[in-house]
Amino acid sequence: MFMKRKARVLSVLFLGILLYAAAAGKKSGFPEEENSREEVTITWFVAEEGYSKVWDPQNHTGDAKILRNTGVNLELTSGDLTDLDALIATDALPDLITVEAGAAERFLIEDSGMAAPLEPLFETYAKDANIPESMKEWYRNKDGNWYSIASYYYGPERVNSEYGGYLGTHNSNYVRSDLLEEIGVPVKSLETKEGALEALRAAKKLTWQGQEIIPFSGWWTRNFAEQFGMQVEDENGNYLSKYRQPEWLEALQFGNQLYREGLMLPEEFTESLNQRRKQVQAGRVFFCTGYSNVQEAKDLLQSANPDAQMMYAGHIRGAEGKKPNLKSVPSGGWTVTMVRADAEPMDRIISFIAYMVSEEATLDAAPAIGADTWELIDQRCVRKESVRREFEENYEKASEKYFMNLEFFVDWTIIQRYQTRQERQNAKKEYIGCEIYDSKAADAAAAVSADSGMLEIKEKVENFYRNAEIEILTCGSQEECASKYQEALKEMERLGLKELEAYESTQYQKAKEKIEGIRKNTVPE
Repeated sequence: MFMKRKARVLSVLFLGILLYAAAAGKKSGFPEEENSREEVTITWFVAEEGYSKVWDPQNHTGDAKILRNTGVNLELTSGDLTDLDALIATDALPDLITVEAGAAERFLIEDSGMAAPLEPLFETYAKDANIPESMKEWYRNKDGNWYSIASYYYGPERVNSEYGGYLGTHNSNYVRSDLLEEIGVPVKSLETKEGALEALRAAKKLTWQGQEIIPFSGWWTRNFAEQFGMQVEDENGNYLSKYRQPEWLEALQFGNQLYREGLMLPEEFTESLNQRRKQVQAGRVFFCTGYSNVQEAKDLLQSANPDAQMMYAGHIRGAEGKKPNLKSVPSGGWTVTMVRADAEPMDRIISFIAYMVSEEATLDAAPAIGADTWELIDQRCVRKESVRREFEENYEKASEKYFMNLEFFVDWTIIQRYQTRQERQNAKKEYIGCEIYDSKAADAAAAVSADSGMLEIKEKVENFYRNAEIEILTCGSQEECASKYQEALKEMERLGLKELEAYESTQYQKAKEKIEGIRKNTVPE
């Protein structure tokens, strides 16, 4: 794994040396747009393995609305980073390129002149495009230009009470409420290790529709360490390495207990995210940690079985009873989208992007909303009653009809701004009693650049720990668990952990300074 990734990164570096609102407008409350321009086709590569979308404006409401409002058809292709490397090497990049924000290819495309600087283009073709200034600054290249538009970016202009955006987290627990009722355990008891263990032990004996129930799914040590109160910095603002925190060991020992009691199955260490979601959708999972594991799967489950609800179940507190300290969703963004430097017609491409970052198009493109599914009532996005019935009758069929699967410009703070009172209350109740910290600095600390000299150390340390953690979680006792953890730390230090931690600490402080500078320059006092 290490050699394969290292070879890919090195190949990317080598390449761098060689290469330089219409139908729903009046009803929604947004202005109606009309498009009378000649239709054009924009090519777009999405570097996400497994991503697929068929552009179909004849049958899909979202695609049809984009075409009506922009006159743009999309020619979408996708693949992994190796496929993107091939496009770069052969000078065959499409008009738009989407890649994960931290990928080496993003920096290669920006640094080698293959991406178009966006500020002069928006100034010329879409001066009022709805893009936060802080995003431009966070993604500003060392050459002074801004090239990348991020999805799911949380900036200070919108994460405030006046606009309506707020930081969320994917670190939450979920439980089958119907099965919880069956075993007679109150949901509040799931907020302690003892109460959670009691419920999981009872769930182990259950079956549902002829299937044995999986008591726990979704293990990630960091999630539980944070639920137990692990901090990312000390009282003086110094960066803290996660591996050395007492809550990290406490989380490992809790996971070890789950495993030894058969509450967490061996498959937990081998199954993919997609496989786990299918288990949730099939109704086999009793308790699950991490929103990404349940996402649409819980809705599909409930659509097929109305009583089988996967509900929010709070956070488990550790032995010290500390307040959960949870990392926010990746607030710097998920993916970025760039425009090829010589793409044509540039005016139509920029106009298309300006449409996609508008509030109306954002609501259309957001997961679980969809075009022509909603209307604004008292400045709140409310699902139409007819559409609600379609989802209740057949969630999967309705999602295929309405969900755009084009979320690469979505700004979730816009969704938050237009949430109904009930949606906002439901979302925020998940954070009661918790602290949520902005992930930008912590994510920057973990992002090791290929030219830093730390990439090989990071790979060695993390690959070793990944295998060692499975041994720690599956050992025969709590004492052995602690012993193996200490042994793993010693080996990680031999591989360069202390040097890596020093580098991460420096990156963390640089990111904090940058964030503060952006805040001062983009948010009026």
